[in-house]
Amino acid sequence: MQITNTRVYTVPSDSESESDYEDYKVYTPKTRVLTQQQETQLIKLGCVYNPVEDYKRSHLYKNPKVYDQQFASSMQQHQSELKKDIERLLAQQRQQQQEELNKLKSMLSTLTVSSSKDDQDDDKAFEEELTKQRKLIDDAIALDKKKSENATAEAEAKAKAKVEKEKREQEEKEKKEQEAKALKEKKAKQLEMQKMAQSSAVSPQGLEEYKKYFEKIEYYKTNIRPKLQNDVFRKQCFQAKLVIKRTVSQLQAEHRVIVEKFNTLNNHLLGIKQQSPEAFEYMLNQLAKFLLAQAKQEIHATAFAAYFLARFAYLMCSSISEFLPYLMGRLMKRCPYLIPQYHDDDPSLSHDEIKSRLRYAIKNKEKKTLETFLEHAEGQKCYVMFYGALCQTLPDPGQPENPFPIKHAWIWLARICNMPPREITPILVNGLLEVSAIRLLQAYPNQTAKLFRLIRETICPLYPISSAQENVAGIKRLEMFLDDYFRTGQPECVPEKLPPTV
Repeated sequence: MQITNTRVYTVPSDSESESDYEDYKVYTPKTRVLTQQQETQLIKLGCVYNPVEDYKRSHLYKNPKVYDQQFASSMQQHQSELKKDIERLLAQQRQQQQEELNKLKSMLSTLTVSSSKDDQDDDKAFEEELTKQRKLIDDAIALDKKKSENATAEAEAKAKAKVEKEKREQEEKEKKEQEAKALKEKKAKQLEMQKMAQSSAVSPQGLEEYKKYFEKIEYYKTNIRPKLQNDVFRKQCFQAKLVIKRTVSQLQAEHRVIVEKFNTLNNHLLGIKQQSPEAFEYMLNQLAKFLLAQAKQEIHATAFAAYFLARFAYLMCSSISEFLPYLMGRLMKRCPYLIPQYHDDDPSLSHDEIKSRLRYAIKNKEKKTLETFLEHAEGQKCYVMFYGALCQTLPDPGQPENPFPIKHAWIWLARICNMPPREITPILVNGLLEVSAIRLLQAYPNQTAKLFRLIRETICPLYPISSAQENVAGIKRLEMFLDDYFRTGQPECVPEKLPPTV
């Protein structure tokens, strides 16, 4: 079989040079023998035998002159048709490929939609299952939490109940202990009161009164005195203390001067109270000390000083209620006979220890010698006279009532007369009567006259004489005072002022 299809070669274009024709001169087509399979493949490719084309190849290529323009045109036409056939085949192939592609896309889209729908169903089922599982987990957690909370609440309730039970038991135990302690203290107090009642050395009621007053002194020692370690507080108190000491030292018998000094000191103390309550308490304690020291000094020199010092004390107590406990606490501490308490009922105490508790002053610190009985008695008498003068003080017109009235003098006199007399007793009783007998008779005319009679006729003969007979003069003065009263009906008390000098 011979290949005769003209489309198996390319005809030279017009643009090529004439020298290309030379190639046709020497080109000699060869006859090729093909196998049956090759021929079949060539027929499928469109290669068919054409005698004209075979003629052209065998003769025109051998004779180039025959190749003219018509032949060239024919070749171009064949080339164009070949190009069109190729394009058509390519277009058909592309169309076929596009159709196959569209078909694949359609199938893929169908598969995708189906797959997407299946995935959505699967996702939905998964979400539902997940939600269900989560709900089960949450319910289990909530149940465990509730059980835990209930267990915790139950444990707390049990613990709280246990604590409350223990607390109640502790409170009951403490209450029982307190009741037992209170009962024990009450019994001890009753025993002490019985002992004191049986004792002839102290007045139980007077001791209770003294303890009540002395609570203020204890408060001062515990809360105020430690603050003096502060330099600023101590300096403030020192400057203010000088005003108190100077004012007390300037007191005189005239009521006008007493009121003037009272106003000065009262305003001073109230001003301190606004600045510092602690400094105010300190000043009250210092005022009590200064006033009692002044009383012992001036009354020992001139007995009528008890009146104006007591009047000043009355004004201070009526204006500043906190001052009275300080004054009475300090006074009864310095003069235990105002309780009255003699401290001679304890056999374990030595003679010197008893004197120390009775406030015997140290006369010589180097030799540690105490003052004599008479010196001690005269000093204690000054305190008793100040006490009696304070009780009998009557306010001037427009002034407040006396917060420590005459009844206290009567109570003290009754207490000391109900106790066995001591060597110092007549001196102290005489001191009180010398400043307060007139007011006692005015307040209690019948009882006072009877008490005076009892003292003169029954108690005076019982007064013991001291070893050195130092109290004899005191006994005689008391007897003479009472005898003059019974004789004249009017007690001869110490005048509030010295008689004018001629």
